[in-house]
Amino acid sequence: MATVLITGVGRRLGFFLAHQFLGLGYQVIGQYRSERPELAELRNKGVRLIQADFSQRTQLLDFIDAVKQQCDCLEVLIHNASLFIKDDPCHSALEQAEFFDAMYAVHMLAPTLINEALYPALKQAKGNVVAMTDIYAEQPHKAFRSYCASKAGLANLVKSYASHWAPEVRVNAIEPGPMLFLDEHDQQHRDKVLAQTPLAKEGGLAPVWQTIELLIKNDYLTGCSIKVDGGRSLTQW
Repeated sequence: MATVLITGVGRRLGFFLAHQFLGLGYQVIGQYRSERPELAELRNKGVRLIQADFSQRTQLLDFIDAVKQQCDCLEVLIHNASLFIKDDPCHSALEQAEFFDAMYAVHMLAPTLINEALYPALKQAKGNVVAMTDIYAEQPHKAFRSYCASKAGLANLVKSYASHWAPEVRVNAIEPGPMLFLDEHDQQHRDKVLAQTPLAKEGGLAPVWQTIELLIKNDYLTGCSIKVDGGRSLTQW
């Protein structure tokens, strides 16, 4: 049975991807930061869940030890865990340092350490790594400076690992755009985002899954970063 590891399976995209891989017969290992009602559904379907807050160094290292014990052959690794939080201009220097450390830990350090630890399992399976970066990695949003910088770092890591691990393991990225609005997004915000998106609609989660399938099936793709954003990266915001 093929195995996939997905970080950030507790909600939205990660939760959706776990179900898609289950439907294809994969054994799914999922990381989550905090307990949520949806996780009971994944447990009932046989997903192996491991709790870890990647912004906490000890928890990250414990997670890596735990997942290494659970798979010696890994077909797919999805780096999906993310912190999407605005920079706070009222932060003190210490608070800003701690905030940036958390962004770096989740978006760059965790993928790096997980990659290094699981490389033997990925190599054994001739596996695939897919990282969720962001269209903001190339065109940063002024209110999310730390988030954008750390996602840009992840995008660079994808290229580095793609070169370093070829031809045994392929490594690619997806840059999502407006997939699903959050409950706190009011109609004014939604209208503004859609006006800046050439296809004028939120994409939903299926287009990201379709792109993951493409990246897995096409064995001549590595080091790619595919925008799944309805064309939003073509506009200025």
